[in-house]
Amino acid sequence: MYTEQITERIGLNNGIAPQTLNNARLSSDSVDMSKFKRFIFILSIGATAGRISAWLQASADNSAWPANDTAGAFSGGAGGNTSQTGLTTANKIYTFEARADNMTAGKRYARLQIKEVNSANVLVCVVGYGDEADSKKGSANNGTAVTTQNVVT
Repeated sequence: MYTEQITERIGLNNGIAPQTLNNARLSSDSVDMSKFKRFIFILSIGATAGRISAWLQASADNSAWPANDTAGAFSGGAGGNTSQTGLTTANKIYTFEARADNMTAGKRYARLQIKEVNSANVLVCVVGYGDEADSKKGSANNGTAVTTQNVVT
């Protein structure tokens, strides 16, 4: 039996709205890992003539991030699976996920940075959310772009 709704356990961030990216870089909003036990970022690539690279990044204060176009350090497994480069196939989805205990000591925010690196159009979007909220409702930590969450009652 389910005792909680998904909106009670997750908080959606503002991500990156669907758009055409060409020789530019964008970063999602962050997930505050002091409020969630895990996060996931979902990168969706639509029609493409270019190449996308993506880097998972971490910050202690939500303002000082790793250098552009680099992945942050995460604990466990030497920080593997924190980047993807040269993504050229249309209509594919890539995910980046970690737990709070994968965050490097002193870091509490995570985001996904993407860049089109071939000077050609790529349709992209990123959705990110924190999961297993420490305080219910997780939706209390939604980004400002989240306007409505419909739940069947």
